[in-house]
Amino acid sequence: MKKLITEQSLTLQTEFNKIKIMAKSKKENFSTNISWKEAFGSATAKKLKIKNTPNDEQLANMKILAKELFEPLREKVGEPIIVNSFFRSEKLNNAISGAATTSQHIDGCAIDLDATGVSNCELFYIIKNELDFDKLIWELGDDNNPAWIHVSYVKGNNRKLVYQAKRKEGKGYSTYHSFNLDKIQDA
Repeated sequence: MKKLITEQSLTLQTEFNKIKIMAKSKKENFSTNISWKEAFGSATAKKLKIKNTPNDEQLANMKILAKELFEPLREKVGEPIIVNSFFRSEKLNNAISGAATTSQHIDGCAIDLDATGVSNCELFYIIKNELDFDKLIWELGDDNNPAWIHVSYVKGNNRKLVYQAKRKEGKGYSTYHSFNLDKIQDA
């Protein structure tokens, strides 16, 4: 019994320390150009009162993605980039209509972006042609410009997969197709 109480105390202390560290970092940005709110904020989580706090591994993955992909992209573009979605807890991800159950957002390895100074199409091709990534998705929109861009980064295991998501007519979901330059082939 005493051992169980000690283990619970250590777990609570670890969680408390993590929250303190995260709260302290709220005063600063998550990374050079990603705010705390962009990294962890979610209107859905707030509305549904869902905890959206990453564990140590998820947080480490997010830091790697920010350092290795987002910040170099931001530097290349020279303009702000809107972060629509970064980390999602599993519970939050399950609450989002259309979100994949295996979403890399859950692991802290994916980020959804919107360009400001360039088009989403231009941003997509900068990522595709100039940066390392795991998965890059031209999300909805049309063949000229995606509505937003999904990109993931997995340190040491980037596959350079490129897809285009299209809404299935008459259905409430998207289908994903291999995307090779300007030619789209069914996956």
